[in-house]
Amino acid sequence: MQIRNVTVAVAPFSSGTWLDESRVSTPLSRYPEFAERRSSWRGPGSGLVWVLIETDDPEVFGVGQSRGGVVTAALIEGHFRGLLLGRDALDLETRVDQLHLAALPYAAGGISSMALSACELALWDLAARASGVSLAHLLGGSDRPLRHYLTCPEPQLLDEVDPDLIATSATVKVPMAYGPAAGREGLLANLARLDETRDRVPAHVPLSVDCFMSWDLDYATAFLREASGHHLGWIEEPLLPDDLAGYAELRRSQPVAVAGGEHLFGLTEAQRFLQADCADVIQVDVTWCGGLGTARAVAELAGARGVTFAPHGAAMHPWAVALLSSLGGTTLTEVLIGLGGAVDYPRASTGPGVGIDPASVGLG
Repeated sequence: MQIRNVTVAVAPFSSGTWLDESRVSTPLSRYPEFAERRSSWRGPGSGLVWVLIETDDPEVFGVGQSRGGVVTAALIEGHFRGLLLGRDALDLETRVDQLHLAALPYAAGGISSMALSACELALWDLAARASGVSLAHLLGGSDRPLRHYLTCPEPQLLDEVDPDLIATSATVKVPMAYGPAAGREGLLANLARLDETRDRVPAHVPLSVDCFMSWDLDYATAFLREASGHHLGWIEEPLLPDDLAGYAELRRSQPVAVAGGEHLFGLTEAQRFLQADCADVIQVDVTWCGGLGTARAVAELAGARGVTFAPHGAAMHPWAVALLSSLGGTTLTEVLIGLGGAVDYPRASTGPGVGIDPASVGLG
């Protein structure tokens, strides 16, 4: 079965949601002109990238997704597409290895990893469709409900969520609005947001905080000291992803769990992060870390070290949900609130593949 076409489409990641409009502490929010709107600093590399791989059998195709917008799309269309056309669609190992090797001349990291992820996920979807099964089934999983946690930017959004979904959540994560540049006033505002959220979350469910790479060790330490009575589950991405020493020090010195890894690209970066004892929870994104193969390898490494595997934004990514359904050990599925549509227990699609209609994502 040969690959006869590779189509790429770019779409906005989100529009008009809290992911665009709310104040969330980011690496650029130290500058006032980028502080009030989360999306104010985004460029052409922020869009979703969809990939459709078609074969000489019109019933067998695969859909993949990543980020990186027109930058990622250019790499796939200008280079990776030529490496896929005319090749055996079901020899997934060879296809992925060739893409990995072809990406070596580019700078290691985000864009090359994103392009690879989109193609790899499409090939996995294609393989499941060729077998007439769901991707979860192909990976050895099922459609059972998965252990989950909720991400909620505005406390009032919880009023629209099934109370049982909240009560069974491993934690409710709150994106922090302020970082070190906002001083003590901002720190107190972050604590107030936790208080508002706690009013809507049962006492047995811990709260966690997401800092989006925008804090430093001193600020994170001061915040955790002030928040000691808030029953925190974890502090997420408090530091830049390459600050391994800072992560390890925070984890050693604080009683609260540390989460991170969303912005790690490739297995080597994830290995370094884990080997440096940087986190209790690792959160690589299946759609940009290198795909399912990389994510599964990270999950195995995490399990061997007693680290929870909780892929970033997993409930939005059917490939990630399929993988999580097949894993043992301690895993979590992130469910984001406030993006429109119903919020429910995450479970894998029953297929075929990951169940995405190409036309519904601009690939038809």
